[in-house]
Amino acid sequence: MRAGFSIRTKLLMVALLLLLIPWMSYVYVRDMKTFLLSGQENALSLTSRAVATILHDRPELFTEDRVIRPDDSDDSEVYATPLSAYINLNGDLSDWGEQATQAVTYLPDNADSNLDDSIKNSISVDHIIGYRGNFIYAMFKVSDDSVVFRQRGFLRVDAADHIRLTLNAPDRPEQRYTLIARETGRMSIYLMDENWHYPITGEPNYDLAAELGLTDEGYNVELRIPRFMLSSETRVKLAVADVDDPESLKIEALVATTPRNDKDDLSRLLIKSPEIAKILKALDRSDARIWVFNTQKRPTAVVGSINSDDDYEQAVKPSPNDNVWSSLRYYYTYSLQTIFSYIIEQPTADIEDLNDSVQQRNDEIIERALAGEITTDHRPSLDKRSSILMSAHPIYLGDEIPGVVVVEQSTKQVLGKQKETLENVISVTLLVLVTVATALLLFASRLTLRIRRLRNATETAIDRDGRIVNQKLLAEAKSGDEIGDLSRSVSNMLERLSQYTNYLRGLPDTLAHEVSNPLNVVNSSLHNLSLEIPDSADSKYMERAKNGVNRIGSILRNLTEAANLEQAMQSETREAVDLIELIESYVDGYSFSNPEQAFEIEVYSRPLNVEIAPDYIAQALDKLVDNAIDFAAPGTAIVFKARRLNNFAQIDIINQGSHLPEGMAERIFEPLVSLGRKDAQKISLGMGLYIVKLIASFHGGDVLARNLLSSDGVIFSLSLPIYSAQTNE
Repeated sequence: MRAGFSIRTKLLMVALLLLLIPWMSYVYVRDMKTFLLSGQENALSLTSRAVATILHDRPELFTEDRVIRPDDSDDSEVYATPLSAYINLNGDLSDWGEQATQAVTYLPDNADSNLDDSIKNSISVDHIIGYRGNFIYAMFKVSDDSVVFRQRGFLRVDAADHIRLTLNAPDRPEQRYTLIARETGRMSIYLMDENWHYPITGEPNYDLAAELGLTDEGYNVELRIPRFMLSSETRVKLAVADVDDPESLKIEALVATTPRNDKDDLSRLLIKSPEIAKILKALDRSDARIWVFNTQKRPTAVVGSINSDDDYEQAVKPSPNDNVWSSLRYYYTYSLQTIFSYIIEQPTADIEDLNDSVQQRNDEIIERALAGEITTDHRPSLDKRSSILMSAHPIYLGDEIPGVVVVEQSTKQVLGKQKETLENVISVTLLVLVTVATALLLFASRLTLRIRRLRNATETAIDRDGRIVNQKLLAEAKSGDEIGDLSRSVSNMLERLSQYTNYLRGLPDTLAHEVSNPLNVVNSSLHNLSLEIPDSADSKYMERAKNGVNRIGSILRNLTEAANLEQAMQSETREAVDLIELIESYVDGYSFSNPEQAFEIEVYSRPLNVEIAPDYIAQALDKLVDNAIDFAAPGTAIVFKARRLNNFAQIDIINQGSHLPEGMAERIFEPLVSLGRKDAQKISLGMGLYIVKLIASFHGGDVLARNLLSSDGVIFSLSLPIYSAQTNE
C-alpha cells in the first residue's frame, strides 16, 4: 500500500485554511486600534480646546495661588475651603466667617458603632478645614459635657481630652501628633509613639500651632499647619479623643473628623479653587480627567477620573451546583481569554494613577502648552498596566498664557473594544471552524467508507487466479453521484471482461475442432507421400514435418485438457484420506517408474487428513515430480517433506539444481510459460504447472515456488486444508 494522506486528512487540512480568517481579523483589529487611538487623541484635543476656550480671559481664576492636589472625586477625601482672611489663633471662631457655618458635625458613631448611647450623646464635633496663604487651618467646635485637662506630673499624654493628627508622606515614616492642654490657651503638641501613650522626644513641636478656648457647650480648638508639612502625596487623619472621668482618665470616645479610606485609613487633603472647580464640574466626564495648571506647572483644579465604569466580562468559575453548560462556557471563555492575553494587550479593571505628582507627569507637554503649542502625548500609568493619552491646550489671557488645560484618558476603552471585537471574531471563527471541520470529517469518513466498500467489492469480483466471480457490483450501484457512476462503470467493465474470458475459455475447444481437420489432412498427406515415394520416408524433412504435426497435436491436447479440467473437477467427489499414506504410495510408484532417480521422504507430523479428489492430487504431484526430474542435478535425490502448518497440510518437493530466474517464481504458474531444459526428455508446453495451480485452487489450497537459500535448487510447496470431521458435520 502506497503511503500518503487520506481523504479525511486532506479535507481537514483544507478546513484549517479557515484559520486565515482570525489571522486576518487580528491584523484588521490591530490596525483598527491605531485608528481608534488616533481618533481618541483627536477627541481629547477637541475637549482640551473646549475647556481652554471656556477659561480664556478669566483673570480672576489665576489671581491667587490656588494650589490643588490630585482629586479623584472620592468621598473619602478632605477638602479645604478658601478663607477670606487669616485666622487669629485665640479659640474664638468669629474670624472664620461664613465658613464656620459649613462645618460638618461628627459623632462617635464615625469611630466606634459599639459605644453606649450615653457616650455617643456626650460629645459631638463640628469641624471644617480651610486655607489661606501658606497655612492650612482646622476648626474644632467640641460639645462635651465634661472637659478634662492634662494633669501635672502625669507622663501619659493621652490621659485628658486631646486631638490627634496623623500625617503620612511617602518619603518619611508616619508621624503622629497629640494636641493637649493643661488650661485654656496655647496647646502643647508632641510627636507620639505608635500607641499614642508617650511622646517620642518629650519636646513639643513648634511648627504646628493650636489654641483652645472654653465655651458653655465644651471647647473650641483652632489648628494651624504650614504647607511645607503637606506635600501633594501626604495623607492626613484628624480625631478628637474624649475623657470624661478625671479619676480613671480613660478615653471614652474617639471622634474621627476625616473620612475612613478603605486602603489605608488616611485621607488626602484637597485644596480647591472653587471657581475653576465649578466650571470644570459641568465638564466632568466619566472616563476622562481634566487638569488646570498654572505657569509654575502646579495644578489649580482637577475633575473627573480615568477609570470608567465599563466592566469587561471575565470568566467566572462555576460552582458545583452549576450545570454542564455553565462549566463548558467557563472553560471555553477562560481558554479564549488565556489565548488573547498572549495576542493583544488586555484592558485593566482599575488603573492606579491617583497619586501623580508634578514630577511624575509629562512636564514636556505642559511646557510646550505654556509656550503656546497645542500638543498630544501619552505616558504609562503609575501601575504600568495601561497607557494614558494626554492633550494640552494653552489658556489665553490676552496675549499671555496664565495656565494650561490637560485632559487625560486611558486607553482602556480602545483596548476593551479591540479585545471585544477580536474575541467575537475569533470565537465565531472557531465555532465555524469546528463546525466545518466536523462536517468535513463526517463527509470524508462517509466518502472513504463508500470508496472502501467499492474497493472491497471490486477486489472480490475477481479471484486471485484472474477468474471473474461477480459481473455486477452491488456496492454504490444505485448512488447518483460520481462514486455511483464509477461503480456502474466497473460493473460494465467486468461484464465485458467476463464475455471475453468466456471466449478465451472456449477457445481451446474451438481451436482443437478447427485445427484437427487440417492437421489430419497434413498427417494423412505425409503418410500417403511416404507410400508413393518410399525414399521420402527416410528424409530428414519428412521426420521434421511429422514431429511438427505431433507437436501441434500435443499442444491442442494440453490446451483442451487445461480448459476442460476446471469443469471436470466441479463434478468430482472428494474423500477424506491421509495425505502421508497417499504420498508414500505415490513415491513408491515414482521410484519404480524412474529407477535412475533417487527419492526421499521426510514426515514431520502424522496423520495429515485432507479432503481431496485423489486422482487430481495425483495428477498435480505427477506434474511437480516431472518438473523436478527435468531440473534435478545428476546424482541428487528429490526430497518430499510433509508437515502441518496451522490449518494446512503442506507438501514440499525439493530438487537440487539451477535456480529460478528472478521474477519467475510467480509467472511460472501462468499458462504457456515454460523453462524447459534443452536436454529434457519430454517437450514442455508450459501447461503443467498451470494445471497444478488450478487443482490446488479447486481444493482451497495454493502452490508456491521459491529458490533454496542454502544451496542451488528449487522448492515447490503444495498446501491443502486440513480435514476436520467436526467442521464438516
